[in-house]
Amino acid sequence: MGKSFYINKPWSIALTYLVLGIVWILFSDSVAETLVSDDIRQMSTYQSIKGVFFVVITALLIYILINRLYSRVKRRNIDLELLFKNPDLGILKLDESGKIKSISENIFKMTGFKSEELIGKHILEFFPKEIQEESFEDLMEIASSKENKSFQLTKQIISKNGDAIILKAYGMKVLNEKSKKYTFIAAFQNISEQINFLNSLESQNKKLRELAFEQSHIVRAPLARILGIADLINGFELDNEEKKDLLTHINTSAKELDQALRDINSKMSTDL
Repeated sequence: MGKSFYINKPWSIALTYLVLGIVWILFSDSVAETLVSDDIRQMSTYQSIKGVFFVVITALLIYILINRLYSRVKRRNIDLELLFKNPDLGILKLDESGKIKSISENIFKMTGFKSEELIGKHILEFFPKEIQEESFEDLMEIASSKENKSFQLTKQIISKNGDAIILKAYGMKVLNEKSKKYTFIAAFQNISEQINFLNSLESQNKKLRELAFEQSHIVRAPLARILGIADLINGFELDNEEKKDLLTHINTSAKELDQALRDINSKMSTDL
């Protein structure tokens, strides 16, 4: 917990330096008055040693604190670099008006646009016309939200060759301390394959339900006849001619059932 405190808060480094400096001055001056207060030359030598010692100790302390901070930032940068090397992930910055300020290079692999082709353009230019009005309202809602409030959007954009790409964005509204203007920063993921896969599954399930509904009566009719004839044979005493006639009907119904099953299998293979 203490380590995280020093690394994450820059003012704590300055505060630590200030406190240690004051304590050192008060302590060392007290020692000087006790040991060498009567000898000006010794006092001068002592003050020089004290000053050098203070500079060395504080330099070492500042090095340790800054090195911790640098190491942590470096580790995070490596994590981010590995993360955004994924061709389906990227990061985007928008200004208050919705214009693109910066975007990760892997946007080219997703959309065919180079980053320089996108910077300075409004994000809505890359949405299909039919959802631009809806998307504008979403952007206005995000713009009116509180600072540092996170948002999540799933939107379709158009690639350079005209293909539709579905992106899911996770972002935040952030105040730029220098310009005092808001920036919208978002990490985005290309989820087109996942959405297309889910849509394909849904389409197949729909076709299966339709197929089951259409074919159920075709299968049920010959099966019902076979079951009915079987009940007749088991429940009544029949002569040979009657049995022969019923067995012929069973054979006919069985062939109809077999053909119905073949048709279902063929349709499933074709449609799915």
